[in-house]
Amino acid sequence: MATTFLAARIFDGDETTIEDGFITIDDGKITAMGKKSDLGSGASSATDLGDATILPGLINMHTHMTFSADHDVLDNALNDTHEMKMVRAIENLRKAIRSGVTTVRDCGAPNEVAFALRTASENGVIEAPHVWAAGQVLTSTGGHCYYIGVEVDSVEDIKKAVRNQVKAGADFIKVMATGGGLTPNTFPENAQFSEQELVALADDSRRLNRKIAAHCHGTPGIRNAIAAEVTTIEHCSFMTPNGVEYEEDVAHGVADKGIYVCPTLSTGERARQAAMEAGIELPARWANMRERRTDNLRRLSDLGVQFVSGNDAGVTLTRFDDFQLDLEMLVEYIGYSNEKAIATATSVAAKAIGTEEYGTLAEGKRADVLAVNGNALHDIGALRDIQFVMKSGDIVVDYR
Repeated sequence: MATTFLAARIFDGDETTIEDGFITIDDGKITAMGKKSDLGSGASSATDLGDATILPGLINMHTHMTFSADHDVLDNALNDTHEMKMVRAIENLRKAIRSGVTTVRDCGAPNEVAFALRTASENGVIEAPHVWAAGQVLTSTGGHCYYIGVEVDSVEDIKKAVRNQVKAGADFIKVMATGGGLTPNTFPENAQFSEQELVALADDSRRLNRKIAAHCHGTPGIRNAIAAEVTTIEHCSFMTPNGVEYEEDVAHGVADKGIYVCPTLSTGERARQAAMEAGIELPARWANMRERRTDNLRRLSDLGVQFVSGNDAGVTLTRFDDFQLDLEMLVEYIGYSNEKAIATATSVAAKAIGTEEYGTLAEGKRADVLAVNGNALHDIGALRDIQFVMKSGDIVVDYR
């Protein structure tokens, strides 16, 4: 049965806002949108949400569903049983959808967990967002996140791993192009694969119609990702042995290739805040890192690089129900408008995934809808004041 909602404003997730608008949902799809005045007498039977904003459900473009998001993420990841990983993932996904996230792009989890929960979500077995899953990451032997990955050390290893991940059901391929902070004896500033190896990975992924997400903290890894023409660069931190530095030619390379950047801007922010509240003095390099990274991101944005938002949910003190912080920081530190920040988690995110099925509100699109109190286009914090969350036309969470 069709349901119509009225709201003070409807933002389509891209460029259009309808003041005093309506949206009609039927059989899991959006069937009509427009001005309330267009409904005529039909407006009397619609549900009026009042001073609310209706917008697309949010897409968190970088999560790790089996990670604990506490102080012992690495220890948990190494020692959790399969059953515990599954329990953590189910709870993390429940928190995500209850906070307004209707799709997660999961960037690394055991295959048997990731793909089973993707199916469980689609079948309504669990309360969860839609799941777009890479499954196990590709990494070098002993490389970053080897404990949720396939270890590969040659072009032939890489091609076989890509094919096996697609065979297992991967929606996209995730590669750890550099080391990372959650794996001992890896170095975030250093590349884990050669340019030739990363190009081979990307070429075979594209042959199998899979997009590629490349974890890149260090600048050498970013250079290799540019050569491979990956779909998204995760983090894009411009790390060097001397700290975070900006390299103009690398930035232009990202822009020229049309590669999306998922800056994971809020990753570590809650840990930083907790340390400050506890009176723990942060190392100088940590204190300067956010400032340097945000400056680099502003430069990338000025070059026309498109950002997609993902908060790396699951890593240390980075929660599945705190995704809005990423958008808030885009507004505060990068200077994005509220509309542009929201688009990084709606329309632009969907383009990076490669779908036209969702990510914007329009007739014929999947009805993944978020309704919040107040004007989210004037106050980005309104995204936390939720009225309801709708997934595929069903209200999953109702706070009214």
